[in-house]
Amino acid sequence: MGSSEEYFVDLEALDTVGRKLNGVLRSMEQAKSKTGHSTYLPKGTLGQGFKEENELNLAHDQMKAYIEDNILKLLQDLIHDLSEKTKKTKDAYHDREYDVTNALNPGGK
Repeated sequence: MGSSEEYFVDLEALDTVGRKLNGVLRSMEQAKSKTGHSTYLPKGTLGQGFKEENELNLAHDQMKAYIEDNILKLLQDLIHDLSEKTKKTKDAYHDREYDVTNALNPGGK
């Protein structure tokens, strides 16, 4: 890099960040699927006929919903947003680099 007027953006690094964010997003989707299907607590699993049975089942269902809606969904939305913004940023810098290259080399010379 030369003068303070110059800048450099590593488009490959932005692309790598985007790919990694998409990988995290896929992992989050798997985690959300697991909470939806692998944490099912059938009635009677913890026993039957005791005073706190309904309260315990309700607490489980509420915690499961909280994890799905307030943790996994929000994280998934955040990661998706970061991924989209990273892609847009990379594309904008790529387009700008293309414009500058063409301005400096008119006619492809």
